[in-house]
Amino acid sequence: MLAFDFDARELKRIADEFDASEKDLQFAYSRALRRTAQTMKTRARKGLRTKLQLRTAGELRKRLQGFRFKRGKGLGDVKMWFGLNDMRVSAFKGRAAQTAGGASFGGHDFAGAFVAKNAKGRRTVMRRVSGKAWPIREERAPIEDEAQIFIEDEVFDEIEEVFFKNFVAEVRARTIYGVGSA
Repeated sequence: MLAFDFDARELKRIADEFDASEKDLQFAYSRALRRTAQTMKTRARKGLRTKLQLRTAGELRKRLQGFRFKRGKGLGDVKMWFGLNDMRVSAFKGRAAQTAGGASFGGHDFAGAFVAKNAKGRRTVMRRVSGKAWPIREERAPIEDEAQIFIEDEVFDEIEEVFFKNFVAEVRARTIYGVGSA
């Protein structure tokens, strides 16, 4: 979980510049957070697909579903959560190969595993669940370290600029154009 702290004085300064009420400030803040979360989610999905060399973005789309902001106390404290569990080997680009000690895929060695076709007919790395022939399951490759570094260094380095751009747009829309007022 990553924590972000937006400068409350800067938020107040922007609200004062547009003569926004406390209610307008709260609504603009919440909407700007949601828009920023969506932007960060999109950037993370596009960048991680390339960085991790995934076949499709569908696998990431499932994982970034819970990618959201949760506002803490006051206006300035924000936390973001995203899932980085191991992914199925067949989600990555590459080719599975049988080795003397098991199987390998994309630079990862899986001792005691074997190469077989999955339900979609793609060659992948499988492992027996028990000592019997069945059931078998597909192996998973770790992504947490590589993804965490990419997200922190490449995606969230511009989070403040994105948030404040969204916040200014929301405050302007609420005060000048009357959007969201009843």
